[in-house]
Amino acid sequence: MAYIDCKLKSQILQTTVTVKLYFPTDLPAEVGNQIKGCLTLLHGYTNCAEDWFQMTSAARYAADNGLMLIVPDCGNSFYQNMMYGGAYRTFLVDEMPVLLHNIFRFIPMQRDRNFIAGLSMGGYGALYLGMSRPDIWGGCASFSGAVDLSLMLRDPNVPGLREVFAPIFGDSLALPKASNLHYVAQKAAELPPQRQPKILLTNGLQDFEPYHIVEQNDSLHATLHKLNLAYYRRIQWDGVHEWNFWDRSLVYAIDYFLGNGYAAKKMNDWRSSAVIHQ
Repeated sequence: MAYIDCKLKSQILQTTVTVKLYFPTDLPAEVGNQIKGCLTLLHGYTNCAEDWFQMTSAARYAADNGLMLIVPDCGNSFYQNMMYGGAYRTFLVDEMPVLLHNIFRFIPMQRDRNFIAGLSMGGYGALYLGMSRPDIWGGCASFSGAVDLSLMLRDPNVPGLREVFAPIFGDSLALPKASNLHYVAQKAAELPPQRQPKILLTNGLQDFEPYHIVEQNDSLHATLHKLNLAYYRRIQWDGVHEWNFWDRSLVYAIDYFLGNGYAAKKMNDWRSSAVIHQ
């Protein structure tokens, strides 16, 4: 396996950006020697790319399935072109792939082998990017995502509301139409089925305050269900806003993207009984 810690000089952001890469170069024999796809993972608010490797088994799950990982640091941007900050959407969509190709001769995967997922803020980012650019990503997944920002923006009791969102959307805290996932989903639903992305939502049933994660996911689910998208799935189970939940969500996402029964295999692994000898 190969872990590469990149420091990319971004002209768009006018700063150096950390992007972590994982290449499963010693793939299991049953997987084969060819990389089968690419998964971009987006971190949550106040988090960073390193958290995906320290707090989950992302690399092991990727190796099991022949996936390379791209994990960028994007600050507290909500993956937007910020009003008072960096153009992170443009960096991720346009600049980062070019920089990676120039350095590693890395050729981006075709959309049906290119996926994006994230947790919390990154869950929003994964759907925002994946649904608006299904020509790039064939699947997108949100784990405990802040997927209906309008619910947060109109609640003055959300901690740090202005500090979080004023740099992103401006002092009015007005959510642009193009950043509203209900609108983005509607545009995706207008595409022919073969051009629509796979979409996955997961959230814990006890993930409420202070960010209304259950309520946000219920709201977006109602829209996605009504739009009758070609490839949409929602999975819920007991859980809150924490890494055990996101680790398991990653297994479900890989299984959904690849359609290879990986989730059932991992569930059997986790349920395997152990004999303890005293």
